[in-house]
Amino acid sequence: MGNMRACGMAEAVRDGQITLRVALYDHLISNHYPSVDPAFVDTALAAISKVDGNEDDHEIAMPNGITKTAAQIVDGLHLEPFVDCHGSADELEGARGADA
Repeated sequence: MGNMRACGMAEAVRDGQITLRVALYDHLISNHYPSVDPAFVDTALAAISKVDGNEDDHEIAMPNGITKTAAQIVDGLHLEPFVDCHGSADELEGARGADA
């Protein structure tokens, strides 16, 4: 059920119904048990941006102080449906340079 919801949210982003940031917030707090801290939304945006740009091995420092590669974060937070989603240019552009 969680993957179906994530795919639906990703489709809503692609259709311009919601922003990628909103979809990720929903995904992290509603699609995980226990919920993932919303502080990870920027981390998720950065990881998606790096994986989308074929920078899977780019290391990102997370809010909990742990550093993982973009691919590890996408896998661990189940963000696969959101890769290639392309939220607003501002959301992804801000994430491209982010390491958090």
